[in-house]
Amino acid sequence: MQIGSLSPSFSGRRAFTGALAVGLGVFCISSCARRETHSYRIGLGPFVGFGPLYLAQEKGYFQQAGLNIELIVLTGLAERNSALKAGKIDALAAPVDYFVLSAGNNLPTTIAMSIDESAGADGIVARPSIKSIKNLHGKRVAVQRGLPSEFFLRALLQQSGMRMSDLQTVDMETAQGGAAFIAGKVDAAVIWDPWLTKAKQEGKGWILASSKEFPNLIVDCVAFNNDVVSRNPQDVQSIVNAVFKAIAYWKNQPADANRIMAPHFQVDAAKYADILTGLNFTGLERNRRYFGTVSAPGPIFSVAERASQLWMEAGAISQPVNAQSIISTKFVSEGQE
Repeated sequence: MQIGSLSPSFSGRRAFTGALAVGLGVFCISSCARRETHSYRIGLGPFVGFGPLYLAQEKGYFQQAGLNIELIVLTGLAERNSALKAGKIDALAAPVDYFVLSAGNNLPTTIAMSIDESAGADGIVARPSIKSIKNLHGKRVAVQRGLPSEFFLRALLQQSGMRMSDLQTVDMETAQGGAAFIAGKVDAAVIWDPWLTKAKQEGKGWILASSKEFPNLIVDCVAFNNDVVSRNPQDVQSIVNAVFKAIAYWKNQPADANRIMAPHFQVDAAKYADILTGLNFTGLERNRRYFGTVSAPGPIFSVAERASQLWMEAGAISQPVNAQSIISTKFVSEGQE
């Protein structure tokens, strides 16, 4: 019905008013549906690579998608596992190898995207006399169990034909490991920045190996509880898109983005920018290369398979984890910035 064809009569005005009321009613129903807010809790560690989650929150990207996101800091392996098991979080930001480990311990999730990749921020600092991975044989090495440090060390040892049992490992958090190396209490430490650089400088050591030489290996992802994926896949997509949008904003406005993210890690913007030189935020295009497609799987699948093998050898899981069962290419393929 065209408004211009209405008669100016009373009945015509009533017809117009009725049509307008119906139209407003439809608009209200549609608008109200769009404004319905779903709430989700995302767990993350105190690692600078998770900055885009805070950026998406503070820029309002989650809210614009009708989502209320609560970011919950989890500092250790046990805390992560407990939160997943108790249903206290709906999603978690962590490395690929962690999600393999959790799936092997009956805490399956679905990896939907990557958020950052280590490009030198993780590594092994060692005494100058230790010239190769094989030279670590019999040495005291600090490494935090169950986190990327252990996975990184195991992967390098495997490549050199060695096992963890060839070393005298000491289970330490990265800050403790860095401090122990500086104090001369260990011969090497598997740690991440800023402790990696600090231990090298103050402990008079050198970087024996770092993630810069091993791309694709240490990549942080965002994975969701399987029931969230099956129940509200559109919300998962909206969260993924909001993070991609935040990373795109960082690429275009790095100074302002760093200013927003830095306080969440108790550093200033300049220090935050300096730390970021050892990692890369993974935007949409990088994600598409890393995940690939169902018919042409990307590197993330081989990393997950390698993690499954290493965790099996470590006795951390009792049976192999199928990479296809914990990784979805859908959200990256359909992602938007």
